Amino acid sequence: MSGRTLKMILGVLAILVILWSSSVLFSGRSGGGSGPDGGVASLLAGLDETTVNAVRIRRPDQTVSLQRSGDAWTVNGKAADSSAVRRFWSALAEAQVGRVVANNPKNHERMGLSTDSAWAVEFTLAEGGVASLLVGKAGPIFPSGYARLPDQDAVVVVSGDLRATLNTSLTDWRDKTILRVDTAAVARLVLETDEGTHLIVRSDTTWSVDGGPANANTIRSLLDELANFVAIGFVEEGEVFQENARRMIALGAAQDTLGAVVITGEAGIRHVRTPGNDVVFEVASFRANRITPDIEDLRPADGSGA
Repeated sequence: MSGRTLKMILGVLAILVILWSSSVLFSGRSGGGSGPDGGVASLLAGLDETTVNAVRIRRPDQTVSLQRSGDAWTVNGKAADSSAVRRFWSALAEAQVGRVVANNPKNHERMGLSTDSAWAVEFTLAEGGVASLLVGKAGPIFPSGYARLPDQDAVVVVSGDLRATLNTSLTDWRDKTILRVDTAAVARLVLETDEGTHLIVRSDTTWSVDGGPANANTIRSLLDELANFVAIGFVEEGEVFQENARRMIALGAAQDTLGAVVITGEAGIRHVRTPGNDVVFEVASFRANRITPDIEDLRPADGSGA
């Protein structure tokens, strides 16, 4: 046998050893999965907003508890953002489960699927019982993540936005809507500040402030905020601003209150409350200034109202 032939044989043997080692590493001899996808696809296939009453997402840094409340959902006892909930169910429905990529439990830690590092997702089923899934680190393709059933060693790659959706912060799960007013029904606006009260009145298609012309651009911005006043966050703990209080009240033709907000603070972030609601919202100062403008901004600089 020539030296060249011997080197070729040894090279082939080396490759076979590497392949065998990889097979042992990823397949192992213990704890196989149930089926070619570790049972994950079967679990996800039966889950949607009609078959699930509650979802609990436990991560090392936070726990999110979604609960059905009639036709809507709450998150940790607060109103949930309907868009965030829809994204979650959409991501669940569109998740693509691949074949098993590892069976050896020694791989769980590096894939983020050990019991102390995995994200645990528990689905409370409408017909009774709980379905559970463990989600780990990001997978080899984008977007994807590693996943397995709690009682199985088999690991699969779940492609799609499911892992990213599970990574949503508690603040982004919550409904940040402060106020929504039908501005077509608004007949009067009352602005209350430390310096006094100002009355803004609609007359057909024009507005006046304290009996004089109003700045059309300022009024337009004010109405835009009333139509969809949205926070950037919530005050969970700590001191609530009390200084520089401003109140905006929207009234209908019958003097009925269509909406009201109280804004406090002077910094880049202001605090907002609404009557009958114990939630304290955070808003950017520019949005606070639009919905409770200075009286100088409500009056046109040239007195024309344009």
